[in-house]
Amino acid sequence: MNGNRKKTRKTWLEFERATGWLRLPAILLALATAAFSPVSGRADESWDSFLSRYGAGKNDRQFYLAGIVGADFATLDKVTGMETTVPNQSIFTAGGAAGIRFLRENGGLRLEFEGRGRDQVLSTVADPDIGSFTTQATDGWSAMVNVWRDYKPFDSFGLYGGGGIGGGGYRSVISGTELAPQYATANDRVTNFAWQAGGGIFYEISQRATLDLGYRFFSISESTATGESIIGGGPFTYPTNFAASELLLTLRIYEPFRGWRKR
Repeated sequence: MNGNRKKTRKTWLEFERATGWLRLPAILLALATAAFSPVSGRADESWDSFLSRYGAGKNDRQFYLAGIVGADFATLDKVTGMETTVPNQSIFTAGGAAGIRFLRENGGLRLEFEGRGRDQVLSTVADPDIGSFTTQATDGWSAMVNVWRDYKPFDSFGLYGGGGIGGGGYRSVISGTELAPQYATANDRVTNFAWQAGGGIFYEISQRATLDLGYRFFSISESTATGESIIGGGPFTYPTNFAASELLLTLRIYEPFRGWRKR
C-alpha cells in the first residue's frame, strides 16, 4: 500500500513539473483582472472607507509604474549667426516613470523618476542666391525627478499639478551649403539642466489603475555647441536651446507586483 502511495505521489509531482508552465497565462490574466477590475460601490463610500477597504491608511504609500506617450510642440530657437528660428513642430514623445504615491484624504502626493525620449526637430531654410542649410535637434532625451499633487473633488475623477527638475539633451546638427561664409556644419551633443511644470486630469479605472491626460511645459536650458565654418575652415561656437509644450497620456499601475509578494 505504501509503495502504491509513493508511486502515485511521484507520478503527480512529475506531472506538476511537466505542466507547471501552463499556469503562466492564468497568472498573467489574474494580474490584469485585478489591476483593471472596476471598483464597486465607489459612489456610496467615503475616501476613508475606500482606503480601509483596500487595506490602506491615510498615510500609506503605493509604488507604481507608468507608461507615457504624447505629442511635443517643440522649438529649437537659438542658433545665433544662422539667422533662423526653428518654428513649433509636432513631434512624438514616449517614456515611463516609477514612483511612490503617499495617500491623503483629498487625494495624494506623488514622487517619481521619469525618463523619456523625443523625435527630432528639423527646419530647412532655402535661398536661391545663397543656397540652404538645415538645423536639427535629434536623439532628444530627458531624465527628471517630479513631484505631483493629486486632488480628488469627485469619486473617480481628479486634478493634479506639479513639476520636476533634472537633465536633458539632444544632438545639435547644422548642415549647409558653401555659398556664404556664415553657413557652417555642426554635429555636437548637448546636455544641460532641464525642468518642467504642468497639470491635468485623471480617472481611476480601478483601485490599482489610473489614466491621466496632462499638459506640461518642458525646457532644456541654453547650451553652447561647437561647429565648423564651411569656407573659413575654423571652429566656432553657438548657443542652442530646446523647449516644448507637451500633451501627454499616462497610464499608472499601482502595486504592480503585489500578487507576486503573496506567493
